Amino acid sequence: MPQDLQQEVISIREWLAKEPHLPKDLDDFILEKFLHSCYGSLQKTKKCIERFCSTRSVMSEIYILRDPISPSMETAFSITNVSNYEAGENEILIHQFEDPTLEKFNFYDILKSFSIQADMWLMEQKFLPEGHIIILDMNNYSLRMIPRINIFLIREFFMFLLEGMPVRVKQIYAINAPSYYDKLFALVKPVLPSEICNIIQFLPDCQSLHKHIDKKYLPSEYGGEAESMKAQHKSWIDQIQKARARFLNDNLWKADLKKKSKNNSFENTMNGSFKTLCID
Repeated sequence: MPQDLQQEVISIREWLAKEPHLPKDLDDFILEKFLHSCYGSLQKTKKCIERFCSTRSVMSEIYILRDPISPSMETAFSITNVSNYEAGENEILIHQFEDPTLEKFNFYDILKSFSIQADMWLMEQKFLPEGHIIILDMNNYSLRMIPRINIFLIREFFMFLLEGMPVRVKQIYAINAPSYYDKLFALVKPVLPSEICNIIQFLPDCQSLHKHIDKKYLPSEYGGEAESMKAQHKSWIDQIQKARARFLNDNLWKADLKKKSKNNSFENTMNGSFKTLCID
């Protein structure tokens, strides 16, 4: 770790020690990830960490009862594929849903399983990319999902991923977009910052990705040369299950909002103070 970054991590650690409501179980590399995502700005890093920890307490539906070997989580893992790939100086993050009949679909369990995978990525992925490219595979998305989702929660969860997670979003590709994608997008577009709306691109199929991303960085399922997305997803689940004890802790990285000072300088972090993005 560079000397100046070490000092910044120490500064964040000292700040955490003075905030009674914030957890003390964020390790140094996770703090480094937050600093990196915020371009070294201590103020933005503090705000991002505050958002990260506070939202985990507010979204009780997502961050409790996360036993990765429970039947509900095993089902959720079985109908999704989550993977990541280094792409030069960037990192690609992919989410794919595989339940066209919706027989196994449970909205809260899907979000909960994703939260577990995101936590594992924070713990284990050591790459600090220049930016993140998100690929959302819409192949099995259906209008029949709409009555079965909590649109308010999904909006808040999406904003949390953008504001509270240590990521630098450069581009979002929604691939295999159905003809009615505009109706699905219309549900969340009104609450998204214009910066995000401007970097979402809908593509009709996975081959269209090849015009934007070198095939050597894409999984074999998308006609690429990188590791299979399904194989990597299985590897992630194996790691998650080995780390089961951490996910049985319902207070992992959570703020204790009862101890939060009324004079806290980040009182409005839940009201959409969007952190700076790296956008080309």
